[in-house]
Amino acid sequence: MNIAEIEVFMGVSKDLIQEKLNASQAIAKGVQNKMYITACDLIQADLNLREGDMSSLSFCKCLQMRWGDYSEAVTYCLERLGDNSHWEGSHHLSSWTTVFLAHASKGKQRPEIHKALQYLGDVFLKENDEATAISLFTVALEGFTQMDIHRSRAECMIRLGDMSKKNSDLFKASELWEAARPLFERSSQVKRVQDIDERLGRIGEEMKEQHGINLTQLIELNVPMGKVGMVVDNSSDKLEIEDIVVYWSLRSRPVWLVYVRAFLKSIIHISGKNQN
Repeated sequence: MNIAEIEVFMGVSKDLIQEKLNASQAIAKGVQNKMYITACDLIQADLNLREGDMSSLSFCKCLQMRWGDYSEAVTYCLERLGDNSHWEGSHHLSSWTTVFLAHASKGKQRPEIHKALQYLGDVFLKENDEATAISLFTVALEGFTQMDIHRSRAECMIRLGDMSKKNSDLFKASELWEAARPLFERSSQVKRVQDIDERLGRIGEEMKEQHGINLTQLIELNVPMGKVGMVVDNSSDKLEIEDIVVYWSLRSRPVWLVYVRAFLKSIIHISGKNQN
């Protein structure tokens, strides 16, 4: 049964997991072990959820049956119900996130507390409160980092990267996604690794396109051509002081900031010629 639980999160095929679950459920019913039966039911509900069954009834039913006498099952159910990423469009389920946080705090369950904070970040993100969402994801990420929980760290990085991209900070988004990739690899999340590769591929194309636009703007602003050409031909990741105008433009800063730096560079360039 424990193997089946792990395989659900690893993305193993449904048929293989179902075969193990059926055998475990038969054993559990044969010995009439209620806790074992509940555990099998929860893994089945998790598998169904992974395969697109958006009904929360199985988890709610378990809560009603086990509240007060099986703390692990209650935590398991509240964690699933509190994760709003499972329940797209089900706004009424966001209240479960608060219940999950209260339950985890009462039991001083540190990993679960930080998962609840992560899930609350999702709630605030859906409400378009990005500032609060970022704060919650950051606190959760710090906790997961201290506890060395790879998958949860990566999930927070993905969300923070998504918001960075939304705010046109492509560099920060790519840095966060690249940092999340090996964490998903370590936790055997093959599909999430593929998802990150696709994200990085798309953002690479966007950065290339933006780079071309920014260089065109710099040329139109009469930045000394030698400096622009030097950056275009330079394959090094390290930018020198003379390249600072292009660096700031690549960071998607406002055009007026690029203009100010281009203007200052032009003065320095002209002044140097006069001295010679």
